Amino acid sequence: MNNLTHYQNRIYDKILPELGKTEPYEELLRLSLLYRQIKDIKKDNFLFEKYKAIINNSLYFHLKSKEEFYDLDRFKDIYKTLVEEFIEDNIDADENDFIEKYINSQQEIINKTIEYFIPVNGYKPLELLQFLKKDFFDEFIRGSKKKIEFLKEDKLGLKKEVRFSKITTKNKKIFEVLERVNLEIEFLREVVTITDFIKVLTEDSDKEIHLNIDNRNFHYLLTKIKEYFFNFTITAVAKTNKIHSKTGTLLKANNLINAKCDYPSLKDSIDGVFKNFK
Repeated sequence: MNNLTHYQNRIYDKILPELGKTEPYEELLRLSLLYRQIKDIKKDNFLFEKYKAIINNSLYFHLKSKEEFYDLDRFKDIYKTLVEEFIEDNIDADENDFIEKYINSQQEIINKTIEYFIPVNGYKPLELLQFLKKDFFDEFIRGSKKKIEFLKEDKLGLKKEVRFSKITTKNKKIFEVLERVNLEIEFLREVVTITDFIKVLTEDSDKEIHLNIDNRNFHYLLTKIKEYFFNFTITAVAKTNKIHSKTGTLLKANNLINAKCDYPSLKDSIDGVFKNFK
């Protein structure tokens, strides 16, 4: 390093990790702050290459600790726990919902459409994927493909009957309940009736359902009507392929799962209908 300038030596010392073991995420926080503070680091090829190398190493070990990036063997070992934790956090979901959400996360890795931001005190969050080597995701992509194959063949294959069980009506009072809900919050567009909505859930209907409320409120409403049906899950609702969001998007299970909200804007109105009905 004798050919480095005094400035380069000073910045290089700041880039290097501290002596001793440092948690990868803590190292990423330190490096992200450093990048924001030293705005011209990209202009120095030597410093920037060293910086990127440390980012790549720290991010690699950090991601390996996250469930989306587990290798196949670790994923299999902890699969049951991951499903249980997911259902605990999403009480209206089941194992099939977990599988669909996890497969979607693996597709994002394969397609390299993920983003990873690190918060930086006093600055904008820093997106780290811009610093990665071209082959950074190769190992993770191979693992994602193996995990998708495992989920589709070993899990969904064994659960085919459950996965495609049709929703059926448990309590016919749901017609009256939803009529009152629709009068209160108008969750369906005018051209759609409650009968249309329930038939889409329980029969092979050709009707397209267009919502008049956002996804968060619709997700909350689904949690309230679940007790009136058999085989009622978020995945089963989405699998109708007939329900469109307020903006016109065909709703998939992932859309609905991500829309979970304990206190959506129409919660009180929805709760009031169910409370009064009971």
